[in-house]
Amino acid sequence: MTTGNHRRLGAEALLDLVHEAFRTEVAAALPPEKRYLAAMMTNAIDIARRELAVEDEALAFELLDPFYDDGDGTLTQLARDIRSGEVSDKTHPDLRARLKAHLANELAVRNPGFLAARGHERRAVKRR
Repeated sequence: MTTGNHRRLGAEALLDLVHEAFRTEVAAALPPEKRYLAAMMTNAIDIARRELAVEDEALAFELLDPFYDDGDGTLTQLARDIRSGEVSDKTHPDLRARLKAHLANELAVRNPGFLAARGHERRAVKRR
């Protein structure tokens, strides 16, 4: 995106720059007792980068569409309907599979190492 004669970087590009500069210049220069904190900060930036790359609404709609018409449902409503028995394995035989797929998508963003350590590769819904 440009404004006037200046190029504006998007959030993803900014996070990429911050991540690389922090990892190669700042974290590398820290004393050993600060390296754990630096690793946590790098991990937080990685999570933010993955979250930007994934459209959260698309993940929710992928789960909710079979249960509710025209995008009317929410994750909170689905949880309520499952607890009440309105939505169950009997009413929706693929419920468990859909919930597992949704969880895998969430883990792909928040903790991809968890899935990788268990031999699972899971796609995340990309932004358009």
